[in-house]
Amino acid sequence: MPVTAAGGVPVPAPPVRLAVLGDPLRYTRSPELHRAGLAALGLAGDSEALPTPREMLPARLAELSGRGFRGVNLTIPLKDAVLPHLARVSEAARAARSVNTVGFDARGWWGDTTDGPGLLDLLAELGRTPEARDRVVMLGAGGAARSLARSLLDLGVTLTVSARRTDAAADAWRELSAATIVAWRSAEERSALGSATLVIHATPLAAEEEPAPLDWVAREALLLDLIYAPELTPWIRRARTLGLSSYDGLGLLVHQARRSLALWFGTAPPVAPLARAVGWPR
Repeated sequence: MPVTAAGGVPVPAPPVRLAVLGDPLRYTRSPELHRAGLAALGLAGDSEALPTPREMLPARLAELSGRGFRGVNLTIPLKDAVLPHLARVSEAARAARSVNTVGFDARGWWGDTTDGPGLLDLLAELGRTPEARDRVVMLGAGGAARSLARSLLDLGVTLTVSARRTDAAADAWRELSAATIVAWRSAEERSALGSATLVIHATPLAAEEEPAPLDWVAREALLLDLIYAPELTPWIRRARTLGLSSYDGLGLLVHQARRSLALWFGTAPPVAPLARAVGWPR
C-alpha cells in the first residue's frame, strides 16, 4: 500500500537514483539509458556518470549506498575489482569474474552480469540467435570476453578465444574450459576467423588499431565491436564498406542496460524507448 501522511494524503516515493562507474569514463550513454528505462517503468529518478578509479571503488559504493542509490552499472576497470566487496554474486558473474550490475539492498550489496543475456537479446534483434552449429571468435580474453562467453557456451557454440597471453588466459578461463584459447594473430586465429559466423571484438584497443584483419574474416560472419563512441569505430566502418554485417557496442549497451533495470526493479522496460534515447540502431 502507498505510504500516506497525516490526513491520508499519499506520500510520493523518493526518486530513484542510479549511476555508472568507471575510469576514465570519458564517454558513456548509460545515464541516458537509465533515465529512459525509469520513465518507461513510470518511475521518477535520475542517473549520473561518476569517474571512479579502482582504489576508490569501495568508498564510492559505500557513499552511494548510504545516499540511497538503488544500484550502479560498472565498466572498465571495475568489473573484477568489485568482487571482494559484494555480499552476493551470481553464478554467471563469478564464473566470468566480471560484474557489470551492482544493487544495494537490506541484505547487502549484490552483483550480477547482464553482458551475456544482453548479447543474446541483441543477436535475437539482429536475427542471429546463436545455435550449436555456430562458430564464434572472441578477440580478447579479458573480463569483457568472459562475461559474454558463458551465455554463448551454454548454447553449445564452438568458441575460439584469441589472447595475447595464452598462459594467463588459460588460467582465467578455467571455469569456461569449453572455449579454445589460441594466440593473437596466429595461424589458428586466422583459421577460426575464416570459418566464423560471429566475431566479437572484446579488447580496449585504440580506435585506430585493427582488432583483426578483415580479409581473414568469413564473408557471412556478423561482426560486433564492444567499443562504442560518438561515431562508429573505424573497424566497423571499414567492415561495412566491404559488405560485412557489422555493429559497434551501442546495441549491446542498450540490451545490457535493459537487463540491469530488470534486476533492480523486477520488470524489464520495453527496448524501444532505450534504443530511441541513444539512437540505436545506427
